[in-house]
Formats: sequence, C-alpha cells, structure tokens
Amino acid sequence: MNKKTLVLIIFIAVAGIYGLFYATVTAVLVPQDLNEFKNELNTMPQLPVNNDSSIKELENQAAVFESSSPLKYMSQSERTNMANQMRNGNAMPSQALNQNFTGYNTYNNYKALAYTLVLKGELSNEIKNISSSYEELSSYANKTESINQKMATDLENGDNKAYANDLRGMANMMRQYNSEIAQLKIQLQNVINTLRKWDTALIWRKCKKNII
Repeated sequence: MNKKTLVLIIFIAVAGIYGLFYATVTAVLVPQDLNEFKNELNTMPQLPVNNDSSIKELENQAAVFESSSPLKYMSQSERTNMANQMRNGNAMPSQALNQNFTGYNTYNNYKALAYTLVLKGELSNEIKNISSSYEELSSYANKTESINQKMATDLENGDNKAYANDLRGMANMMRQYNSEIAQLKIQLQNVINTLRKWDTALIWRKCKKNII
C-alpha cells in the first residue's frame, strides 16, 4: 500500500467519524438541548423577583435611620436581643449557602465544546454565557447572608449610619438579582432561538408542511 492510498484511507476514516459526530450533534443533541433550555426558561421566576415596593421600602428605612438615628433611643440589651433575633431569623440553610452550579456548568461546557467542534461557535458562546449567569446567581446567597450578619452587628452596636448603608446595600443587591435573572432569561431565549435554526427535525417539519 503506497502512501497516497494510506493517506486517502485515513482521510476517509476521519471524515466518516466527523460526519457521524456532526450528525449526532445535529440530530440528537440539538433537539434535546432545545427541550431542556425551553424547560429552564419556563421555570424561571416572574420578574421582578424582588418586588420594587419592597426595595423602595428598604431605601426609605435607610433614610430614616440616617436622619433620625432611632437606635440611640434603644438600650444595649434591646439592641442585642433584636440583633440575635435577626441572626437566627436570617440564618440560611447550609445547602443554600453551599449551592453551586459546578455540575451544571461542567455539563454545559461539554455541550459548548460539542457545538464548537461542529462549527457552531455562536451557540457555544451563548451556552457559556448562561453558565456565567448561573455562577453569578449562585453567589447571591452568600452575599445576602453577609449583609444580614453585618446588619445585625451594626444594629447591636447602635451604628445608625452603618445600618442605613446595610439597608441600601440590601436594596441594591435585590436590584442586581432582578437584573441578573432578567439577563439570564434573555440568554436562554437566545439559545432557544439559535437551536431552533439548527433543529433538523423542526426544519424538516416546516419543509414538509410547505410542500403539502
């Protein structure tokens, strides 16, 4: 067997393997992912997740604490009691604090790689954007808990200015969360729209309908 024949055989084998991989991605992975991302979008909470009136109320309270300094009229024992109630009431389950999307993102990274290999870079990037948004959302539990604990400490210390800043920080955190959820919903819809363009079964049904 000469070199040219060997090269041709290798090329045909590689092309066949790649063709099979491409067919699997387009015929199996695309419709599967389309359904999965649709389900994700359908289960997303309605906006705003954090009510605008609740956010505004926190900012109004912050203004009151900053201008009137009500903590100075409370005894140390009263502040300590209230602070302890806040710490106990705001304590979040460990599973919520430790929740992460490592497994989900690893799965998405494999999907993104598969789409990159079949030259669907746009789809690959959109899936990576979704993973980044989920990572950001997973950090809010720890951020919120940190602010809650600081609020309790500042209340116990009778620090009106710091407590007011805590309230504003919480209001800002709630707005950021709303914004992140809104962004994630847009990203999911973008992926769904792109997957629809590549869904061979969907394309075939449309062609069949037009022919009929």
